[in-house]
Amino acid sequence: MIRVSRRTDYAVRVLLYLAIHESEGPRLMQQVADEMLIPLPFVKRIVADLVRAGLVKSQRGSQGGLWIARNSEEITLLDIVEACNEPVEISPCIDDPDFCPLSSDCPVRRQWARLRAVMRQELKSVTIAQLAQESTQKQARKVQVTTA
Repeated sequence: MIRVSRRTDYAVRVLLYLAIHESEGPRLMQQVADEMLIPLPFVKRIVADLVRAGLVKSQRGSQGGLWIARNSEEITLLDIVEACNEPVEISPCIDDPDFCPLSSDCPVRRQWARLRAVMRQELKSVTIAQLAQESTQKQARKVQVTTA
């Protein structure tokens, strides 16, 4: 089964929150944790990964907080997956020909490799900016429905 880890899911939420609130300046880790329903210890560990990957900047102090390090239109889901050290993996036979004695001529291996390439391309095609825009539009529709 192919599954996105909790760590990657939380990392996407952190970046989504920062993108939505980008114009408001740096955000506190506690704000991110509270709004995105992520335990604070997870936020701290995830932010460390995102800072190392150059996706988030962090500054301590009274004027500190978190903010996106690059334009949100340049940050893709694939960037986040890779920042969390989560390989997009289908089968070990793709990268390790010794994994299976049939690897070199196996038609299934070729299909696994094709599927992995499609998944990577799809992850690369979705940006945090797109997700933030979609999230903001959904919130606006909710407000319109509840006030009508």
